[in-house]
This record gives sequence, C-alpha cells and structure tokens, in this order.
Amino acid sequence: MPLTKAEFEELKKHQYCDNESCSKYGIVGGGNIKTHSFASGQGYCNCCKGKPFAMRKGTMFYGLRTPIDKIVHILGLLCSGMGQNAICRSEGVTNDSIRSWIILASEQVSAFSEYMQKDMHLSQVQIDEFWSFIRKKRKLE
Repeated sequence: MPLTKAEFEELKKHQYCDNESCSKYGIVGGGNIKTHSFASGQGYCNCCKGKPFAMRKGTMFYGLRTPIDKIVHILGLLCSGMGQNAICRSEGVTNDSIRSWIILASEQVSAFSEYMQKDMHLSQVQIDEFWSFIRKKRKLE
C-alpha cells in the first residue's frame, strides 16, 4: 500500500543512511535523506548517493501492506480496551493481522511507547494497559 504524503514525510524525518562509509552514517535528521520515489515509498542518501531504500526500513511497518494510520488506529483501539473480535468486525481485519501487529509493536517497545505517548496522545495508564494486554496475549499462546 503506498504511503500517504504525511506518512512519507514523517518516516523521512526518522531515517538515516545505513552506508558505513558515508559521513552521515547512522545520523537521524542530518538533512541528507531525500525522496527517490514517493510512489514506491523510497528515499536515498544525498551525501553518498547510495542505493534507494524503503522509507519503512527500520520500523515495525517494514514489509507491511496495510496503511500505517490503520495499524496505529487499531492498536489504539486495543489500548482503549476494545476487544480484538470487535475490532476485527468493525475494521475489516483478521485476528492474525492484529496478532502480528501486536508482536511487531512488542519487538520495538520503547520506540512504540514513545510514539503512542507523543503522536497518539495516550496517557501512561493507557500505554501500560496496552502492554499488559500484550503480555496476557503472549501467555495464552
């Protein structure tokens, strides 16, 4: 699924050059990441002119076809206490999809928690509730 302009720009702000020989290697916000193809969601390093890469690289969204805002919305519904089956019915997604997004989010706990607090405007209590829900789900599997 193509990225929206807002998603593309947000991901671009958090990208870095992964070419070890580049002077901007690993620097987030160095101003060196440019758009290679908006349609295919790719960027490149303007400093070393390296190979184009997917803007979702290094994020929990890498390789997913579902729009980022939909995944975030569904994870937010889980945070607010809505049941997984109800979410599946109302949002038109499968339990397996939700389960895989939960696992991806849990693998990047600190980054996703920061995102939930800043960008989703969730309280610490809601974030804690989300992670306790995740722990409970993992014990059941």
